[in-house]
Amino acid sequence: MIRWALTGMILAMAAAPAAARTCAPDAVETRHSARIAGRTLSYVACVGALPVRIGTAQARIVYTAYLVPGTPRRPLSFVWNGGPGADSRTLQFHAIGPRVLRDGALIDNPDSPLAATDLVFVDPVGTGFSHAIDPARAAAFYGTVADIAVTADVVRDFRQRYRREASPINLVGESFGTWRASGVAEALVERSIPVAGVALISGGIPLGEEGQANRRRALSLVNRTATALALGKLAPELQRDRAATLAEVERWAEAVYAPALADPAAPPPARRAAIVAALARYQGLDPATIDAATLWVSPRDFRTRLLAAEGKTLDIFDMRRTARAQQAQDDAVVLDYYRRALGYTAGRYAGIDGPAGDVGGQWRYDQSPITKESLARAMAGEGPPSASQPWIQRAMAKAPRLRAWVATGLYDSLNSCAGNAATVAALPGDLPRRFTLRCYAGGHMMYEDPRETARFGKELAGFLRNGA
Repeated sequence: MIRWALTGMILAMAAAPAAARTCAPDAVETRHSARIAGRTLSYVACVGALPVRIGTAQARIVYTAYLVPGTPRRPLSFVWNGGPGADSRTLQFHAIGPRVLRDGALIDNPDSPLAATDLVFVDPVGTGFSHAIDPARAAAFYGTVADIAVTADVVRDFRQRYRREASPINLVGESFGTWRASGVAEALVERSIPVAGVALISGGIPLGEEGQANRRRALSLVNRTATALALGKLAPELQRDRAATLAEVERWAEAVYAPALADPAAPPPARRAAIVAALARYQGLDPATIDAATLWVSPRDFRTRLLAAEGKTLDIFDMRRTARAQQAQDDAVVLDYYRRALGYTAGRYAGIDGPAGDVGGQWRYDQSPITKESLARAMAGEGPPSASQPWIQRAMAKAPRLRAWVATGLYDSLNSCAGNAATVAALPGDLPRRFTLRCYAGGHMMYEDPRETARFGKELAGFLRNGA
């Protein structure tokens, strides 16, 4: 009797129609659900690879896609981190994915934008599971121009393979990934592939050398003041009202400091002394540590000088810290998630169960010339060794409906909320109204600050859903 019952169950299971496949035939497909935005959301995970090439060099770029089936016109957002040479783990498992790491374990992410858009996490060649077919030729992919070209190919090919031509496309990049997102946006627009939105996280606004360098430098003072205030290093009258102090510093930076930086030799001795005194006061520094000739304290100098008496250096990504906080991300948990939960057993993950390549060390910043001045800025902690291209401005000029969303952390040494606002305000025509600017009380990874996690997820989801 039991044998017949079991046989009947097996026959019934065999006769039941299989769920329609969502992923590409060569991708690994698994089905999941998570509690997101106050409801249980069912979704499909697809882990697959797309071939790319630069000349005769070939590679396979592995993607991790989270798709809500049955909604072919749903927005489709491609996501990557920066480096260059970083995989997509930070955004996927700390901010945006349906499952995030908390205290060494994966839990449902209630703030995931998956409630608003399908998500495709992309790992560049040499990161994650993505790799060159011939390791000796991997360096062909390690350059800004090549990276933009192959990533645009990945977006195009995924869109075609998954029959998502009707879906609005968004591009989401963090740090150096903002260059990739901006460059890919222009490349896709030039191929007549519409892009709805570009989200630029902790990488500023790639506009090349647009003539705002001194103004941006001056306005980075606001970040320094906020940091010194958070660490209790300002004079008591500046510590009392954070908002009033930051507003005062921004006004002074615009009216006094930016013109002085544009021509440091111009101020007479008394004026110069007053500027040095103000810089010291607003940064919590000894006036003797400020170069009276250049009137400039580099990001690296500020981080090493503020707490020098205590033998401490501020963290580059979150200046409120003096040592990098232990990352919640547990490599073993991530690898187990891919192997077990997502069923992806191919290849090795660079930096976890495979060797971590030196992608960043071999990177070619070939989008613009490296000059003596640009290299000096990089050495002082002011970004890459050569300027970006104005990809996002050119893309928006060619695509009048394209929108951009910019997220910045107030305590990030690499970016400036006030500087981004000034940069956008100076753009021509209708471009300023097509930018949405967000400033968070966090660092480079502002979403890791518990007070900003939900806000970041909600606001990013709103942009990816509606473009505003």
